Amino acid sequence: MGIERLNDFMTTEKQRGFETDFRLETETYEVWDEIEVGRVATAKQTFLVKEEDILSYNMSALEDDPLFVDPEAARAAGLDQVIAHPLFAVQIAFYCIEKGSGNWLRSPGARNPGQKLIFYEPFRVGEEITLTITCNDKWVRRNKYYLQDRYDYHNQEGTLKAVWYATLILPPSRAELARFAVQ
Repeated sequence: MGIERLNDFMTTEKQRGFETDFRLETETYEVWDEIEVGRVATAKQTFLVKEEDILSYNMSALEDDPLFVDPEAARAAGLDQVIAHPLFAVQIAFYCIEKGSGNWLRSPGARNPGQKLIFYEPFRVGEEITLTITCNDKWVRRNKYYLQDRYDYHNQEGTLKAVWYATLILPPSRAELARFAVQ
């Protein structure tokens, strides 16, 4: 499944089931010229936070602080779990969106002009995270097509955990996306 050279890095159940080749099924992706500002949707999947998810992400981010990568050290320091890396929120979004609303985030040919993440509470083992996706804005500047979604992360109790303003420069049309998706 996906890009073979990534297989050795897929250590969790969720990662092993996640398609990493974003060039596949691009005909199902949302594209800039078809997206309506103001659209609100709930991601198709929820993300049940497991310790293996946090540990795998932290290690892949090359964390070496024991509070991030060693459950026993975290407990000895008075924590009940390892600390999730701040960018763990990105993994949650990609997993929840996969092929549904907001999937333009996977667009081949996309470029990243900057992101904004706001955290209200840390992600905790055992929480089930639901993602609400709002198309916040889209604009053209210097012949580049920008799109920004707002992702609201809530746990099973409705507590707002984080907000991510995801902004990318995208291919402007389905034809341009297809050009970047050629394998």
